[in-house]
This record gives sequence, structure tokens and C-alpha cells, in this order.
Amino acid sequence: MTEKNADRNGSPIAAESSDRAPAAGRTPEQLVPGWLALLVLILMLAVVGLGGWVVRGLLIDDDRVSPQEVAIADWEAKVGQDPGNVDSRLGLAFAYQQQGEWQQALEEYDTVLESDPANTAALYNKGIVLMQLGENKTAEETLWDVLEIAPDHALASKALGEYYVAKQQYKSALVAVEPVVEARPELADLQFIAGYCYEQLGQVSQAVERYEAALRYAPDLVEARDGLARLGEGG
Repeated sequence: MTEKNADRNGSPIAAESSDRAPAAGRTPEQLVPGWLALLVLILMLAVVGLGGWVVRGLLIDDDRVSPQEVAIADWEAKVGQDPGNVDSRLGLAFAYQQQGEWQQALEEYDTVLESDPANTAALYNKGIVLMQLGENKTAEETLWDVLEIAPDHALASKALGEYYVAKQQYKSALVAVEPVVEARPELADLQFIAGYCYEQLGQVSQAVERYEAALRYAPDLVEARDGLARLGEGG
């Protein structure tokens, strides 16, 4: 019989012996504890992956499930656990947005805005989704709402600036970008938009100033160099 000791609580412990031979008829592999074998199997599954992801304990074929769908499932679970959590709602809305499920994204952003009307993240992304849907007027109003709450919101400013430039409404574009450029001059892309608008309006000195400012912060911004060249300021 195998000699046993007892621990201080009276539980039996196998006596240590470095030269004990395996039990008759059993290989060393058969003597691996069950918990250790399970751990090795889990590690092997993690390395091999079995061609897919493990999502909440289920193996999912990566040919059928996109990362965006995995993100949506994850955020839906979080919202289900705590429907009032704003961050989870925002995460789910953005996951829908990334997947191109525009209406679902809008519904989640609207849910956030019902409880937090000044949430600039929800407002900005709602504006971008509305533009994707071609609802430009409502999108425009929504992005202006962002700037009313946060006048230095660079993303809303850029979105409006690019929108107005595309429509050749250069004065409106300047109204959108100039306050942000003044507050955050390091934003070279906004400096460029302002410079381009001034150029189109025939205000050369202001255009040169903005193009040069853009290049101070982004020396490789080719569009700003091209603008200076058009104005005879390239060197």
C-alpha cells in the first residue's frame, strides 16, 4: 500500500518519494492529474484556436463571424446586464456604426441622449451616421449642437468644414473651423481647411498664414505645400 502522511488538518497526503515507480500497468501519462490535463487542453485550444474565436464559451468559425459582430455581441451582453450604463450604450452604438447598421446605431445614440442630452460623443457620432444615411440637414444641425456644447470639438469642426467645402460654402466652413483653429492651432488638418477656404475667397494673406501654420505642425502635408505654391509662396 502507498504510505501516506497526514497534513496538519488531518487530510491524507501522499508521502514524497523521488524514486517511486509508476503503478503497475499504467504509464506516466496516465498518472497526470485530471486538473493538469484539462489545463494543458485549454492552453492547446488557446494556441491552436480551432480556426475561430472563443466567445462566451462558444467556439465560433471565423469564416462566419466578423470582429464587428463579436464586438456587437459583447456590447449587447453588457447592455443587457446594465441597460442604464451610458458607456455600454455608447459602445454598442459605435459597434453598430462600425458594422454599418445605421438605424440600430441611431437608436442607441438616441437612447444615450435621452438621459444625457449634452453627451458630445453620442451627438457627434449621430451626426456622422446621419450623413452616411444622406440626412445631411439633420446631420449638420447635430454637428452644430456638438460645437455649441464644446466649441473646440475638433472632429465635429472638421466634419462640418469638409461638408461645407464639398458644397463650396467656404464662409460657412470658416465659421465651423476657425474657432477650433484659434483654440488648437496644432491641428494641421483644420489649418489647411481654413487656408483652402481663404484661398477660394481670395483672401491670400490669410490663406498663406493658415497654410504655413499647417506646415509648422505637419511638415509633410502636401496639400498645404500645394496651396502655397498656387499662391506663389512655395519655396
